Parts: sequence; structure tokens; C-alpha cells
Amino acid sequence: MRGNDVTVSVPVVETQSWIDGRWVVPDRTIGSLHDPNTGERRGPQLENSLESVTTAITAAERLFTTQTLDDLGPASRAAALGEWAMLLDEAAEDIALQDSMSTGNPLSTTRMLAGSLGARVRSLAAEVLNLGDGKDLSASGRTVRLLNRSLGPTLILAPWNAPTFVAVSKLAAAFGAGSPSILKPSEWTPGGAQIAFGLFVQVLEAQALPAASLQLVHGGAKVGSALTSDPRIRVITFTGGLAAGRAVARAAAESLASVQLELGSNNPAVVLGDADVERTAADLVAGMTRLNGQWCEAPGKVLVSKSLHDALTEALIAEAERVRIRDSFDPDCDLGPLAYEAHRDRLEASIAALEARGARVRRAGTRPIADGWFFSPAVITGLPAAAASEELFGPAVTVHAYDGVADAISDANAAGGGLDAFVFGADEDEAIQVGARLLAGEVRVNGTKMADLAGESQQTFWGMSGVGGHGPAQGVAFYQGRRVVGVDDPSLPI
Repeated sequence: MRGNDVTVSVPVVETQSWIDGRWVVPDRTIGSLHDPNTGERRGPQLENSLESVTTAITAAERLFTTQTLDDLGPASRAAALGEWAMLLDEAAEDIALQDSMSTGNPLSTTRMLAGSLGARVRSLAAEVLNLGDGKDLSASGRTVRLLNRSLGPTLILAPWNAPTFVAVSKLAAAFGAGSPSILKPSEWTPGGAQIAFGLFVQVLEAQALPAASLQLVHGGAKVGSALTSDPRIRVITFTGGLAAGRAVARAAAESLASVQLELGSNNPAVVLGDADVERTAADLVAGMTRLNGQWCEAPGKVLVSKSLHDALTEALIAEAERVRIRDSFDPDCDLGPLAYEAHRDRLEASIAALEARGARVRRAGTRPIADGWFFSPAVITGLPAAAASEELFGPAVTVHAYDGVADAISDANAAGGGLDAFVFGADEDEAIQVGARLLAGEVRVNGTKMADLAGESQQTFWGMSGVGGHGPAQGVAFYQGRRVVGVDDPSLPI
């Protein structure tokens, strides 16, 4: 039963795969998809056969060897992306509804993400045009050209926390680069990506582009393993957990495929002695509950000056009590349910394990009377920082006191982080100096917003948080290699 008389109807999107130019229904059922707000079953969780996966890879390889997408040229590929962007604009509400249903994220959040898809694709189309086909190199009158060309069949393994935004962004970048691409959405969240992908197929058909330019397969680890282990896959981009990321990296190492891996990170937040306690608590709670805490770059390990520890802990609890835990379609929802039952159970088990080691766990907020996968925010104290190396990936933080800033920096740079970090302090110059010493790809001072710090941000994934990063180098250019073709210089001695 939905709270506050919420009556949102979200149609079930049929799970279909697009393989070698045909829509096909995946072969087998591997589980069920549920409404995370109520726990009610919505439909089957489907998986393609390994034969279908092989067909998809073969089609992508066949298209790559003809270099057809390269030959289309940047202008044609960018134009196709522009058409897709317009269709995504029109379908934003449908995608937002599907993503809220599958992830549990508040509809207000998924609307913002879905509403930005068209703009994201247009920005990647602009990258395609900016990179161009290549350029002539200076060579003393000889013809020498540097060409931008696809590296080969590309595998996109999309996550379940921001499923459609990530899938669309990477699919647009790969297509823009001229790469035949295979998308595998998370088996937990296929709906939004299914809609967005179908719109791209419409563009392919309308513009008579090769059907194998894009392919869509569904399934779990079995399908993922078959895709990553095939040597014909030359580029793999993956967003997900550390264990799965290691498996992807091991598979890619066999064929030396290029990889971009955004993995887990227990992101530290250093609270300096002059920080505004109330503002810091508000920002931290906003960060730990954004995307229901299912956000790779959310604050996780709070390192606070001993003089502020107790005050900040109480402020965090008070702020978390204000968070409205609701059905994800409720307009008053700040924090919806977690995406699926196994994840909710895993998070509860992780919290219980910390409690068994001596932590004090304080929960805030009132969960709805429903059978969904709701989780009350947790503020955890009483453990040394070294005991909090594992990412919780939910609306929970651990809080640890430090004596000196050097200790806080050391604890922040311990194993487990690398994606993001946060610093809070009244003296911004000092806070930035501290942030410059943190081993993370992006360090936010006095805030926990999800957007990049600046339009030209170039974040690198540090430590065990992944391989690669965010920014132009991980956009269209990541999927391309540079090929030099030219007349040799007969005057050279060797």
C-alpha cells in the first residue's frame, strides 16, 4: 500500500534483446523483478542464452572489420546522436518512472536524471565533432595523417543505481567513436535502458544505419562473464562493485582489452575543527541519502576533530530524523527504498557486523508500513577508522574522532577510498590545502553535490576504486585509437 494516496501507474516494460538486427525475447528466467516500495513481483528477470551472446559478438566483430561506422564519418554519427537526443527528451517521463520503480530512487531524482539525457547525448555529439576524423601532421611536405578510429567491439556493463543515465552516456560515446557496441544493463534494472535503447534502434532504422551498430543483451554474471572473456571484445567499460570489477579486469587482461572501471569507494569526509557543525551535518546527510545512499561517490567515513565529534554526531542524527522516508513516487519522498531485497539484506548484515565489533548504531527516521526494501539512515560510532574500510553503499556513515589533521589525512588515505573525498571547514584555503593531500579523484569542499565540480573536471579513479576516470579522456576519445598513415621520409638514416 502506497503512502499519502500515491497512485502512480508504471507499466511493465517487456525485456527484449536486440541482436544482429532482430528483437528477441531472452531465453531463460533467472529470478523476479519487484516493486521495491511494496515487494510485489512485477515480472521475470530474464537472461539471454550463451548462443545469443556469441551471435551478438560475432555481429559486432563483423561490422567492425568492415570499418563501416568509421567510414560514416563524425558528422553522420553526431547527427544520429542528435536525433536520439530529441527522442530521449520526449521519453524522459517514461524513463523516469521506470528508473524510480526499479531503483527505488525518488521520482523527483529520476526525473532530473532522465531530463538530462538529451543534453548529455548532445554534449557527446559535440565531442564527436570536436575530435573529428583526424588531422594532417607536419611532415616537411609529405602527406602524414593522424586518424581517429574505433578500437573495436565495445562492451558496456551498466550499473543498477543510475541505470539509464550511465547506459545512455556510454552508448552515445561509443557510437560517436564509431564503435559497434553491446550493452548489458543490470539484471535488476532493465526497464529504463530498454526504452532508451529502443529509441536508438528507431534512429538506426530511420537513417538506414547498420543494425549491428548497437546490440542489447540481458542477464546476470553468466552472461557478463561470457561477454568479458571473449577476445573479440576490445573495449570494456564497467560501473559496479569491486569484486565484479576484479573479475572484469582479469578477463580483459587475457586479451589486453582497454578497460574503464568505476568501482566501490568508502569515501572519507574530513571535518576540520572550525567547521560549522549544523551545515556540515546537513550536507553529509544530503550526500549519504542521495540516490538512497546507492551512489558510488557518497560520503561514508566521517573523520571529525575530537572537539566536534559528539556535537556532529548529534547533529547528524537530528538531520537524519528530518529525512522523509517514503514510497519513491510520493512527491514528499527524500529517501525511497533500496533497489532490491538482497541489497537491503546485505546492508543490514554489514551494519550488524559493525555492531558486533563494538560499534554503536543509531537509526533515524520512520519507515513506511509496507513490505518494500526500506532502510532507516544509520549513524555509526565507536570504532577506529581502520575498522571502517568497507563501503556500505547505502544511507549510512561511520564517524571517527581524530586528534590532529595529519591523523585525519592518514585515515582518509587508507585502503578503501579513491573515488571522492570531502573536506568541511570555515577556512576554505586550509580546507583546500587538506583536500589537495587526499588520494581521491575529486575532493569537494563544504558540499556533497553529485554533479562534477566544474564543466571541465577530469577525475581519476585512485587506488582500488577503479581504472580510468571521468572527463573528456573517458568520453568519445576513450573508445578510439590513433592511426598514423603517411609517406615515409627517405632522407632518414634508419
